[in-house]
Amino acid sequence: MFASLFRFDVYGYWGVCFIYGTFFALRGLSSTGNTYENSIAVRKGVKFLLSTQNEEGGWGESHISCPTEVYTPLEGNRTNLVQTSWAMLGLMFAEQVERDPTPLHKAAKLLINAQMDDGDFPQQEITGVYMKNCLLLYAQYRNIFPLWALGEYRKRVWGNTINMVDGGISC
Repeated sequence: MFASLFRFDVYGYWGVCFIYGTFFALRGLSSTGNTYENSIAVRKGVKFLLSTQNEEGGWGESHISCPTEVYTPLEGNRTNLVQTSWAMLGLMFAEQVERDPTPLHKAAKLLINAQMDDGDFPQQEITGVYMKNCLLLYAQYRNIFPLWALGEYRKRVWGNTINMVDGGISC
């Protein structure tokens, strides 16, 4: 029943915007037993995330998506680390690891290489939003979501016998 309420043409209100909404939808769907195999909604969410991944492995969505209600990538197809983390988490909750972990490897490598010497991640475009047009700086998003995504990645992917030299990540 939950899956029938979800449409992939609506978006999140507290984060920019379609990537954020898709991440939380996939998290919710997975917690109610919906999987890629048994749920059209999960398959649509996965398809959306995979189709919007940038060539270098990250994701980046412009705040313009919020007022226009149309997915708009960041100018120049730049990557945003928080949004990359949201997409990674959504894909992992939708069990992308079992189908093809390559998009997750690319995204994880990007996050690992972006982490600064002090352990923080750089502040990039603001990813918080309220009522479609008020951008909110949640200062810890830049650390919370990349660390969460990398923790899930380690648990779900490294636990599945990745060869870190020949097929996995080399940073």
